Amino acid sequence: MVWKVIAMNSLLEAIYAFSVEKLPYITIFVTFIGVALRVMRWRSSPPDHEKIKMDPVESIKYVILDVVLFRKTWKTDKVMWLALFLFHGSVAGIVFGHMRGFHIWSIHMFESLGHTFAEFMVHTLPIYVGYVFIITQVYFLIRRVMLENKQLTSMPNDYIALVLLLLKSIAGQGMRLVPPEGVPSTLYSVVFIPRFVVLHLETIPNSHWFHVHIILTQLFIMYVPFSKFIHIITGVIAPAIYGSRRKEIDR
Repeated sequence: MVWKVIAMNSLLEAIYAFSVEKLPYITIFVTFIGVALRVMRWRSSPPDHEKIKMDPVESIKYVILDVVLFRKTWKTDKVMWLALFLFHGSVAGIVFGHMRGFHIWSIHMFESLGHTFAEFMVHTLPIYVGYVFIITQVYFLIRRVMLENKQLTSMPNDYIALVLLLLKSIAGQGMRLVPPEGVPSTLYSVVFIPRFVVLHLETIPNSHWFHVHIILTQLFIMYVPFSKFIHIITGVIAPAIYGSRRKEIDR
């Protein structure tokens, strides 16, 4: 029994080391290939001979209306609009929060509003944002299942992307809720790519939750170019072009 435990621990240590030291390079390579294939696919589509003069004002207007405010969804489904708004708001908050770990900002930017407020913004609010993020994903998943073959027709990759995102979100929330393994005297650094991608943490997170989170996160990033989550990029470009096209038509 003891040797089985030792073997399991050794296997986990090897997987965890791989997820930090080797998987980031694979993630970058696969993501780059995926984006390149997408670009090639877009370029192979029939060209639009109508030249569009980009209008910055109209482009920004339609990006705000369609990407930030989800105008079209508001007109058709108020519940879905709320879920989308909360989901994307949570994404923005989570991405912003992760930037602190990469020294893009620090807690000191909130200290001018009081130490209690700063602690709330950095340590308390992210937990609630995490719950909102998970709840909205569960709603999207249940909605897709219930509307399957009625209003929606899903491909397997639709579910794969949603499940991957949900699992990585649960693992990330688990990191916050499970007590850390320690509090180092200095920042705890996780080196993914030396000098380029280094995560700085105030506590040493639970090893299992942390490594499951970063493994699933990297799998999700690799899968993005091959899924509908590519709209992270195209979702901004399309409304911008549409806004300029509408301006040309109106003329």
